[in-house]
Amino acid sequence: MNGLVKPIFFNPLRHVYKLLTEPNYLSYNKLFSQLSHYKRYQECQAGINQIKLLIPDAASFLAAYDEIFCRQIYQFKANNNSPKILDLGANVGLSVIYFKQLYPEAEIVAVEADPKIFAYLENNIGLHKYTKVELINKAVWHENCLLHFASEGADAGQVNGNTHNQDTVEVEAIDVAELLSSQQFDLIKMDIEGAEEFVLPRCQGLLDSVQHFFIEYHSRVGHKQNLDRILSLLSQEGFRFYMENPCEQPTPFLGLNSYAGFDFQLNIYAWRETELI
Repeated sequence: MNGLVKPIFFNPLRHVYKLLTEPNYLSYNKLFSQLSHYKRYQECQAGINQIKLLIPDAASFLAAYDEIFCRQIYQFKANNNSPKILDLGANVGLSVIYFKQLYPEAEIVAVEADPKIFAYLENNIGLHKYTKVELINKAVWHENCLLHFASEGADAGQVNGNTHNQDTVEVEAIDVAELLSSQQFDLIKMDIEGAEEFVLPRCQGLLDSVQHFFIEYHSRVGHKQNLDRILSLLSQEGFRFYMENPCEQPTPFLGLNSYAGFDFQLNIYAWRETELI
């Protein structure tokens, strides 16, 4: 078949096949048809599990749903039916909902810094009436303190020292070592918009129980990159890792597009291997 015609012919067939065989893909397309007309940062509702979630932004919700439920980037195999999960950067709750679908008896500690977004998280998790879920409205950090937090209105809020930003609020921060010392976790998910640079070193020596570790790494525009230190720490802690770039840029030598102050992002999947040569 002609190379120009083949993609046109097969892509619709692939789309139909996935609609028929992948329930989450079907759900995503239904959600897309319902939500795609909403403007950015316009509050609306989205149905999951026959429950209407309240969300602050349709575009970021759809992107997160595609990653979490369709691509299943957080899928893991636990050693028991009730793994303990530390969700750092829980946003509106999609990751918590996914983990509870994967392991209904999972014990989850979900941390979200943004007070506005935390209200959505609290609402959405409350609607599901989950047990064994603790919600914490604090920023995860390397010490207990107060921080300035720039609220973006969806999923890109971040710790920010710019007190002149009209969307900057003061939030309470919790030392990640306090969380890791009080409980043992099987999986940690860390999506904290650049704060991993400061938080991850504080985890060193406190990860013995952790079997799976997901980190969303962010490279800040105009700042020295620290990916080497993150990977070195994971290696020293006995993890093997795999990385993917969810936002590939084909011509980086010609410049990088930036979003929310970041010009590069990686999903880092780390898992423990006890017997390495």
